[in-house]
Amino acid sequence: MGLDTMAVHIPQEIYRRIAKQARQMGKAPDEWTREVIETALLAREKAQPQSSAEVLRAAGRIRPLSEALRGRIIPGVTLDEVRSALSEAAGPSLSEIIEEQRGPRA
Repeated sequence: MGLDTMAVHIPQEIYRRIAKQARQMGKAPDEWTREVIETALLAREKAQPQSSAEVLRAAGRIRPLSEALRGRIIPGVTLDEVRSALSEAAGPSLSEIIEEQRGPRA
């Protein structure tokens, strides 16, 4: 692993606290600081959802399928086949049903 160098200007009081923490852990201040930064970065990366599904899951808006729904999945059916079947389904679309129930716009 190659290492780059970064100079960070910090107040003396913070440096003293870093040095104290490092001594307590039996490490040099630069080694201890690098570990703290790595830990903070990992925690931040894990805390920030990477996809819309993760954002929704983190907000409690989606959850795994129940066993009952999972049992209704037909193995081997493609998304194109599902779309085709839905486009051929008789009756109004969900949007049309909702618009009809809402009535005319004011």
